[in-house]
Amino acid sequence: MIVVADTSPVLHLARIGRLELIRAVLGEVIVPRTVWSELIQPGTRLEVVAMVRTAAWIAVVEDPELRDLGLDPGETAAILLASSLRADAILIDERRGRGVATGMGLAVIGTLGVLAGAKRAGVIALARPVIAELRTDGFWLADALAEEFLRNLGEARRQDEQDESR
Repeated sequence: MIVVADTSPVLHLARIGRLELIRAVLGEVIVPRTVWSELIQPGTRLEVVAMVRTAAWIAVVEDPELRDLGLDPGETAAILLASSLRADAILIDERRGRGVATGMGLAVIGTLGVLAGAKRAGVIALARPVIAELRTDGFWLADALAEEFLRNLGEARRQDEQDESR
Protein backbone atom coordinates (compact mmCIF):
# COMPACT_ATOMS: atom_id res chain seq x y z
CA MET A 1 0.00 0.00 0.00
CA ILE A 2 1.35 3.44 -0.93
CA VAL A 3 0.58 6.16 1.61
CA VAL A 4 1.90 9.71 1.42
CA ALA A 5 1.92 11.74 4.64
CA ASP A 6 1.53 15.44 5.30
CA THR A 7 3.23 17.07 8.26
CA SER A 8 0.42 17.41 10.78
CA PRO A 9 -0.44 13.77 11.60
CA VAL A 10 3.22 12.76 11.81
CA LEU A 11 4.17 15.76 13.93
CA HIS A 12 1.22 15.52 16.33
CA LEU A 13 1.69 11.81 16.97
CA ALA A 14 5.45 12.25 17.38
CA ARG A 15 4.96 15.08 19.88
CA ILE A 16 2.94 12.80 22.15
CA GLY A 17 5.31 9.85 21.70
CA ARG A 18 2.87 7.84 19.59
CA LEU A 19 4.52 8.03 16.16
CA GLU A 20 4.66 4.24 15.88
CA LEU A 21 0.86 4.13 15.57
CA ILE A 22 1.25 5.28 11.97
CA ARG A 23 3.60 2.41 11.17
CA ALA A 24 1.38 -0.09 13.00
CA VAL A 25 -1.68 0.93 10.98
CA LEU A 26 -0.30 2.04 7.62
CA GLY A 27 3.16 0.51 7.33
CA GLU A 28 5.72 2.60 5.44
CA VAL A 29 4.74 6.15 4.54
CA ILE A 30 6.31 8.45 2.00
CA VAL A 31 6.88 12.15 2.61
CA PRO A 32 8.01 14.75 0.11
CA ARG A 33 11.15 16.73 0.97
CA THR A 34 9.05 19.81 1.91
CA VAL A 35 7.14 17.83 4.54
CA TRP A 36 10.39 16.36 5.86
CA SER A 37 11.82 19.87 6.21
CA GLU A 38 8.72 20.95 8.15
CA LEU A 39 9.07 17.94 10.47
CA ILE A 40 12.70 18.58 11.38
CA GLN A 41 12.78 22.39 11.18
CA PRO A 42 14.65 24.41 13.82
CA GLY A 43 12.40 24.97 16.78
CA THR A 44 10.92 21.46 16.73
CA ARG A 45 11.61 19.70 20.04
CA LEU A 46 14.80 17.66 19.80
CA GLU A 47 13.17 14.43 20.96
CA VAL A 48 10.54 14.81 18.23
CA VAL A 49 13.20 15.38 15.57
CA ALA A 50 15.11 12.34 16.85
CA MET A 51 11.96 10.20 16.77
CA VAL A 52 11.15 11.26 13.19
CA ARG A 53 14.75 10.85 11.98
CA THR A 54 15.00 7.30 13.38
CA ALA A 55 11.66 6.14 11.94
CA ALA A 56 13.08 3.95 9.17
CA TRP A 57 9.55 3.39 7.85
CA ILE A 58 9.31 7.06 6.74
CA ALA A 59 10.69 7.33 3.20
CA VAL A 60 11.70 10.80 2.04
CA VAL A 61 11.48 11.57 -1.67
CA GLU A 62 11.98 14.69 -3.73
CA ASP A 63 9.02 16.99 -4.18
CA PRO A 64 6.96 16.49 -7.31
CA GLU A 65 6.65 19.33 -9.78
CA LEU A 66 4.71 21.86 -7.74
CA ARG A 67 1.75 23.97 -8.74
CA ASP A 68 -0.41 26.27 -6.65
CA LEU A 69 -3.25 24.46 -4.90
CA GLY A 70 -3.98 27.35 -2.53
CA LEU A 71 -2.57 25.40 0.40
CA ASP A 72 0.60 25.54 2.46
CA PRO A 73 3.77 24.13 0.86
CA GLY A 74 3.76 20.82 2.76
CA GLU A 75 0.14 20.05 1.99
CA THR A 76 0.65 20.99 -1.64
CA ALA A 77 3.73 18.78 -2.01
CA ALA A 78 2.06 15.85 -0.23
CA ILE A 79 -1.12 16.02 -2.31
CA LEU A 80 0.74 16.38 -5.60
CA LEU A 81 3.11 13.54 -4.67
CA ALA A 82 0.21 11.28 -3.70
CA SER A 83 -1.47 12.09 -7.01
CA SER A 84 1.68 11.46 -9.07
CA LEU A 85 2.35 8.14 -7.30
CA ARG A 86 -1.31 7.11 -7.54
CA ALA A 87 -1.10 6.52 -3.81
CA ASP A 88 -3.66 4.38 -2.07
CA ALA A 89 -4.16 7.16 0.49
CA ILE A 90 -2.87 10.44 1.83
CA LEU A 91 -2.44 11.03 5.56
CA ILE A 92 -3.61 14.61 6.12
CA ASP A 93 -5.67 16.46 8.74
CA GLU A 94 -6.37 20.00 7.60
CA ARG A 95 -9.90 20.47 6.27
CA ARG A 96 -8.95 22.47 3.16
CA GLY A 97 -6.19 20.04 2.25
CA ARG A 98 -8.50 17.07 2.73
CA GLY A 99 -11.04 18.73 0.44
CA VAL A 100 -8.46 19.33 -2.28
CA ALA A 101 -7.12 15.78 -1.97
CA THR A 102 -10.61 14.27 -2.14
CA GLY A 103 -11.41 16.47 -5.13
CA MET A 104 -8.37 15.01 -6.88
CA GLY A 105 -9.66 11.49 -6.25
CA LEU A 106 -7.33 10.64 -3.37
CA ALA A 107 -8.44 8.54 -0.40
CA VAL A 108 -7.89 10.53 2.79
CA ILE A 109 -6.88 9.27 6.21
CA GLY A 110 -6.39 11.58 9.18
CA THR A 111 -4.94 11.24 12.64
CA LEU A 112 -8.31 9.98 13.89
CA GLY A 113 -8.28 7.33 11.17
CA VAL A 114 -4.91 6.15 12.45
CA LEU A 115 -6.32 5.97 16.00
CA ALA A 116 -9.36 4.02 14.79
CA GLY A 117 -7.13 1.60 12.92
CA ALA A 118 -4.87 1.19 15.95
CA LYS A 119 -7.80 0.43 18.20
CA ARG A 120 -9.39 -2.02 15.75
CA ALA A 121 -6.03 -3.81 15.38
CA GLY A 122 -5.57 -4.01 19.15
CA VAL A 123 -2.49 -1.77 19.09
CA ILE A 124 -4.16 0.54 21.62
CA ALA A 125 -6.88 -0.48 24.06
CA LEU A 126 -8.62 2.91 24.06
CA ALA A 127 -8.54 5.94 21.77
CA ARG A 128 -9.92 8.37 24.38
CA PRO A 129 -6.63 8.82 26.30
CA VAL A 130 -4.69 9.31 23.05
CA ILE A 131 -7.17 11.99 21.96
CA ALA A 132 -6.74 13.66 25.35
CA GLU A 133 -2.96 13.65 24.85
CA LEU A 134 -3.32 15.10 21.35
CA ARG A 135 -5.65 17.85 22.56
CA THR A 136 -3.34 18.72 25.45
CA ASP A 137 -0.57 19.09 22.88
CA GLY A 138 -2.65 21.52 20.80
CA PHE A 139 -4.42 19.23 18.33
CA TRP A 140 -7.72 20.95 17.58
CA LEU A 141 -10.77 18.73 17.62
CA ALA A 142 -14.36 19.83 18.25
CA ASP A 143 -15.94 18.20 21.30
CA ALA A 144 -18.91 16.92 19.28
CA LEU A 145 -16.63 15.34 16.66
CA ALA A 146 -14.46 13.73 19.34
CA GLU A 147 -17.47 12.25 21.11
CA GLU A 148 -19.03 10.98 17.87
CA PHE A 149 -15.71 9.39 16.89
CA LEU A 150 -15.34 7.73 20.29
CA ARG A 151 -18.95 6.57 20.28
CA ASN A 152 -18.33 4.90 16.89
CA LEU A 153 -15.38 3.08 18.48
CA GLY A 154 -17.52 1.91 21.39
CA GLU A 155 -16.04 4.42 23.82
CA ALA A 156 -19.15 6.48 24.52
CA ARG A 157 -19.09 8.34 27.80
CA ARG A 158 -21.54 7.34 30.46
CA GLN A 159 -24.11 9.99 31.38
CA ASP A 160 -22.58 10.52 34.85
CA GLU A 161 -19.16 11.20 33.26
CA GLN A 162 -20.75 13.75 30.91
CA ASP A 163 -22.50 15.44 33.85
CA GLU A 164 -19.21 15.66 35.80
CA SER A 165 -17.38 17.28 32.89
CA ARG A 166 -19.82 20.19 32.75
